[in-house]
Amino acid sequence: MLQLNEILGFSHDSDLSNQLHDLSHAGKVEYIYLDHANLQRRRFRATTDQGTDCAVSLARNQKLANGSVLYLNEDRAIVVQMAEDQWLSLKPNDFATAIELGYFAGNMHWRVKFGKDHLDIALESPEQIYLERLHDFFDQQRITRIGHE
Repeated sequence: MLQLNEILGFSHDSDLSNQLHDLSHAGKVEYIYLDHANLQRRRFRATTDQGTDCAVSLARNQKLANGSVLYLNEDRAIVVQMAEDQWLSLKPNDFATAIELGYFAGNMHWRVKFGKDHLDIALESPEQIYLERLHDFFDQQRITRIGHE
C-alpha cells in the first residue's frame, strides 16, 4: 500500500504540469477519482484507476481539490480527479410545489442546481435514499422525474 501524506501541488501548477504532461504520454499518471463529498475527507483508502492501493492521510491544513498531486517521481504520478457528479432531476408540477421542493431540499442540506423549470439534486448518497425522502411528492404526483430512462 502506498502512503500519501501531502499535497505536492496541483496539476495546473507550471512546474508540475510539464512533468505530468511527460508522464501522461508514457501512461504513467494514475488517478484517484473522488466525488464532491469525499474531496472533503483527509484520511481514507482508495485505489487508483491503475489498481494502486493508496492510504491518504493529510494534515488538517491541506484540502483536496480537483488536480491535487499526491505522488510524483520520475516513474509515476498520482493525481486526484473529481468524479462526475450524478444528479436527480425533478420538475415540480406547479409554482407552490417548486417553492416547497426547494425549501425541502434546503432543509435536507442537499446540494442543488436550479434549472429554468426543474431542480437538480446532487446524488452524494445512494439514489434510493433521495427517492424515499421524496416519496410524498411522487405519491401525490406533485413532481416528475426527468432525464431518467
